[in-house]
Amino acid sequence: MRRLALFVLLCVTLAGCGVIGDVADLRARLIDAGYAGVAIYQTSTNGTDRVEVGATTQDGTKSNYDVAEIVWDSYPRHVDELRVMLNATVTQYTAEELRVKFGERGVTEKPDDDTDLGRTIITWLIVAAVVFLLFVVGVIVLIVFLVRRSRRRRVQQPPFYPPQYPHQ
Repeated sequence: MRRLALFVLLCVTLAGCGVIGDVADLRARLIDAGYAGVAIYQTSTNGTDRVEVGATTQDGTKSNYDVAEIVWDSYPRHVDELRVMLNATVTQYTAEELRVKFGERGVTEKPDDDTDLGRTIITWLIVAAVVFLLFVVGVIVLIVFLVRRSRRRRVQQPPFYPPQYPHQ
């Protein structure tokens, strides 16, 4: 039972690793493109997916526009808003602005986590049911153990000797 619980916990944990891997890939692309101090934050608030990218560059040839293009063409997660902070210059873009500037995305967009809400709820219900089932099984095993233990103690007690008879 412990192995099953650990397996379910591992599956739930690994489900969240996809976003982390995508952020790490985008960070590597930006570093390969010559940016330093790259920091990326992916947030979702009230159904709006926002990506924030912060970076620095030594030469002045790169711009916020270049960073936005790399994100738009290579980051596979849904983007509603993009905020780029390059060398203390901040520029914010909406998905429509990015689509107008760069065209359709150069990467196949992964399904948005918001659209998988039903699957997420079902997954958590299954995990909760398994944990509850393990708890109930543990309580039943504990009760059976305690009942058997108390029966053994009764059997092991010596009878009262000499027997006492009621007075007549």
